[in-house]
Amino acid sequence: MKTRPLWLAVPWLLFAAVVAGWIIYWHVVAAAAEARIQQFVADQNAGGAHVTVTRIVRHGFPVLLRLEMQELAYAPARGGWSAASARADLNIQLLNPEHVILEAKAPIAISRENGAVTNLAAERLIASFRGASGALAVAGIEADNLTLDDPAAEGVLGARKLVLNLRPDARADGDYQLAFEATALSLPRPVRSFEAFGVDVERLRAGVMIERGAALLAGAPGDPLAPWREAGGRLRFEALELAWGPLQASGHGAGGLDAERRLEGALTLPIEHPAPIFTALASAPNVNESARRALTLLALSYRLNGDDISLDVEAQAGVLRLEGLGVRTLPPVY
Repeated sequence: MKTRPLWLAVPWLLFAAVVAGWIIYWHVVAAAAEARIQQFVADQNAGGAHVTVTRIVRHGFPVLLRLEMQELAYAPARGGWSAASARADLNIQLLNPEHVILEAKAPIAISRENGAVTNLAAERLIASFRGASGALAVAGIEADNLTLDDPAAEGVLGARKLVLNLRPDARADGDYQLAFEATALSLPRPVRSFEAFGVDVERLRAGVMIERGAALLAGAPGDPLAPWREAGGRLRFEALELAWGPLQASGHGAGGLDAERRLEGALTLPIEHPAPIFTALASAPNVNESARRALTLLALSYRLNGDDISLDVEAQAGVLRLEGLGVRTLPPVY
């Protein structure tokens, strides 16, 4: 009887070694991910937050790695809000563990300090994070058929598609680039002074620079945006596209919050057909009579001459102005 040459067994030995190595690697990555979750929970709770993850279950072996997290709750140390959900799944890229995807598997209840609750749900809601040497490289959120429902308030905010991407801006330390797109938005109720525009927003796209964005992570009791505002934080709209009723425009601008947490800033929106916009604004129930007459005359003028305009929208000292006309007072954003 002939003895099989030893070299014929080498491929099988190598295959067995690769399989054994992959099994070990999968469990090492899974254990490391679980340890990071537990360390995050411990660090947050030590800093005054309240974070819980009741149970973690591993799935996906051998090709995928998914950690099912059950009964999650998060309340920051500084900030009057909290969030809770029955389940979320953390998907980890095995060949790049710094790339993780968090997928909501149940509605999220967001509670505020005053007792109000907003229920967030979607057919598909994922958040992704990709790091580079421990720092943020890019983060994003994507949702299909998203709804935000406050049972104590009228209506439901909805969006057929929502995409948001965030990355550090290489030009300025602490600044961030934000790309945002929402399609088929449905507002919970008409916007005051813009009632004639309706509640359906066809499209909203924006390319935004968040100046002093790092300060957003600081938070403050009762006023989570105070450190950002006090650091001079502003949003700079480098690109803006809006299709809402009679308003079809793209433009640019910048803004933030004043000391009383009201909107403050200006937008410039080139408009090819401004007459329908002024007509709609003039029909709003909350516009005072002098502004109504001025808006009606502007609509008539642009309808007759056919000119286009650059619509200037300004928020200053608690007043919203269109083309210099005071349209409404502005309450605090929160």
